[in-house]
This record gives sequence, structure tokens and C-alpha cells, in this order.
Amino acid sequence: MKTIKAIGSESRRNFLRVAGAGAGLLALGALSGKDMPFGKPIQATPLANHKRVIIINMLGGNDGLNTVFPTTGAVATKYQTKRPQIAYLPGQGLSLTGGPNVPDYELNPALVNVQSMWNAGDVGIVYKVGYPQQNLSHFVSEDIWSWGARGGPLALPGVAPGWVARYANAYASTAMGVVSIGVGRRLDFEGAATSPVLVSSLGAFNFDTDYNYSSNHVLRLAKVQAILGQQPTGDLAGDIAAAQLASFAGSAAVQSAIADYTTYATANSIAYPTNPGSTNLTSMGSRMRDVARLIYGGFDTRVFYTGYGGFDTHAGQIAAHTSLLTTLDEALAVFRTDMQTMGVWNDVVIVVISEFGRRSYENGSLGTDHGHGNCVLVLGGPVNGGLFGGISSTDMDAEHLPYDTDYRDIYRELLQDHLGNNPAAIFPETQPTSNIPNLI
Repeated sequence: MKTIKAIGSESRRNFLRVAGAGAGLLALGALSGKDMPFGKPIQATPLANHKRVIIINMLGGNDGLNTVFPTTGAVATKYQTKRPQIAYLPGQGLSLTGGPNVPDYELNPALVNVQSMWNAGDVGIVYKVGYPQQNLSHFVSEDIWSWGARGGPLALPGVAPGWVARYANAYASTAMGVVSIGVGRRLDFEGAATSPVLVSSLGAFNFDTDYNYSSNHVLRLAKVQAILGQQPTGDLAGDIAAAQLASFAGSAAVQSAIADYTTYATANSIAYPTNPGSTNLTSMGSRMRDVARLIYGGFDTRVFYTGYGGFDTHAGQIAAHTSLLTTLDEALAVFRTDMQTMGVWNDVVIVVISEFGRRSYENGSLGTDHGHGNCVLVLGGPVNGGLFGGISSTDMDAEHLPYDTDYRDIYRELLQDHLGNNPAAIFPETQPTSNIPNLI
């Protein structure tokens, strides 16, 4: 009979994570004693004065120039000349004069609800966002954003490679401190000391029914938990059992939150957008509803990460981009109403990012190729609305926009001025430029 060798603390933690995942869920990390799996009991009400940042990643490289476009002067003339088939003309977009008065730009016509938020002073647009020595590869550029360091892990000795993981380790170390929904295990979360919750959807954060014994599903789950609860504590087997019991408890807490939220949403007529001709929610409708479910459930999440793809618009851009932005706009509209109904809109900041912008000129397929400097949207009750930075005539002469604001400076401001945390250890790499906008 083979004996199990003792394993080191780091390997042991990794083993426990795998054990939890083997129970049918992403592991929540080892627990001790009578600790709650999510740091505190679940409650069907949002935490009061609990600040949150929600990151939405427009995967593929969103065309910022057609998201917020210039309408006056030489800048607008060059924009229209370089994009004769896909540029928007003045008046075809949505005015940015109803709130903060920015008459030289308009919003993409698909962003009607974002315009409403702009008019209320709840939208900041940061133009020409990027990083030093741009890289036009999707994969490399996404990694740079995920690391929070232009030099990659080599610029981050002794700390977690993912910036969200570094934040979690320093300021949000509970199992639900940082959460990813619908975008897999991104590098942003790499190196978190506790296993963050990374799910495709909250509905999937559950134990599947064995349809051969469907009528016995509840009993079978109860029996498994009873067996796990009988394992002795203080050894490897006991720790594995504790990790798997945490998975059961975590699933029960999330499913309870879903049920509580459903009652609340029905009573308040909160309905996220569905696909045309279907009762299924849109991709971002589903993901933003999941964020809302956790907020309503009283979980202590500080950073939510989600997003959707399709923004690599090399061909036929107008129709595709309009559809993609409509998906975002409709989900944001309901989410804003949802947060206002809960009374937490002033605790929420949403930042909409993409790995890079597009070329300043259209290509032969009525699309755009990879570029660099881009616009980032920041939305929420605490946001100082307005346009930060802008495009010059010289900028439009180049193949793609340069960068004036490092993306980490946006994150720094949100961490410090909204979440109330010192960002120095989260973004330790020295930058050649620093230009922190006054977003909060």
C-alpha cells in the first residue's frame, strides 16, 4: 500500500484547490474551524457603503474612434477623410452637450443609454489610453493589461503576476473579494492567495443533477455532505473534506442569492435585455445581472471582472460594431436602474476597457486594423462626468492614436479615490509618464 508523502504548504494549497474543483465547483480555498465560506453570512440586501469596481473588457480591440468621434475642425475633417465609408458625420451620433458640455465630439448612435448617463454627469471618457511601446498583438496586449506592468512578470519580482490578484492579496482576501464572470480564468487573477470565484455564470455555480437519479438529487447531496462532515480534522483528508464542504456551502449561498434576487427583481420590474425573438438574455445582460445578483446578495466583492468579445472588426465594421455597442448599452441601462433601485449606484464604478484601439484609417474591407491609443469609458454615481484628454490634428496624421494616459493611472485613481486603497504595491513598475484624470 502506498503512503502519501507530506507536501509543502504551497503545494498543499494547490492540491486543496483541485480537490474543491473536483467536487463540481471552482475551489474556494481551504477553510478552518467554523469560518463562513464567503467571509460572512449571506444576506438578501446589498452591503451599505461598500465600494465596488466593475471591469468590462471589450475583447478584440474596440474602435474608440467610432465609439466617441470628433465632429469639428481639422480633426473631424481628417477623421472623415481617412474613413470615407465608415466615419460618422456630425449629427449622426449622439450629442455630448446635455451634461458636461463637449460639443466637439459625439457618441456612437448605438449608445443612447450611455448618453442618458452622460447627461446626468455619470460618464467619464478618457481618450488616448494605452501604455509605453505599444504591442499590436491581441494576446500580448491583453497580457500587458492583465499584468498591470509593461515589462510583464519580470517587472513584478516577488508578487503575483496578475494585478487583480495583487489587489485581492492586499485588500480583498476573502473568497468573494474578487470575482470573474463569463471570461474564464484571466491572467489578471493569476497568483491570488485565495482561489477567487471564476464562473461562466452564477447559474452554473451549482452541482449538476445525475439524471439517472434525479428524484434523489437533494438526498444524494445531503449524504455526500454528511460523509464529508465526518472526516477528522487536522490532516490532509480532513482539509480536502473541508474544501469540498466549502464548495457545497458556497453553491448554496450563491443559489440562495439568486432566489432572493429573483423575488426582488420581479417586485421591481427589473428585466435585463434579451436576444431578439428569444427569452434568453444577451451575453452582457446575463453577466451584468449576475453582478447585480451578488451585490444584492450582500457579498463583499470589491472587484468584478466580466466582458464579451467580437471587437476585432477587420471587415464590415459598421453593422458589427453597432450590434456590439447596443449589447453593452442595453445591459448598462438596466444595470444602472437596478443599482439605483438597490440604492447603491453611488457605490459603483464601471470601467469599460479594450486591449487596444484601431487604425485611424479604414481598410479595404470596410473595417479597421489593430491600433493603439483608445478611449476608456468610466461610468457610475461617483464619477466626475466629462471628457479627459482628446484628439489633436497631429494625432490623426498618424497610423493610429498615441497614448497620453497610461491605463494603470485609471486603475490607480479608482483604487485610491473610490475603493480607498493605496495602489502603490498593486502597480509597482516605474512608468515613463503619469497622467491621472480627475474621474472620482
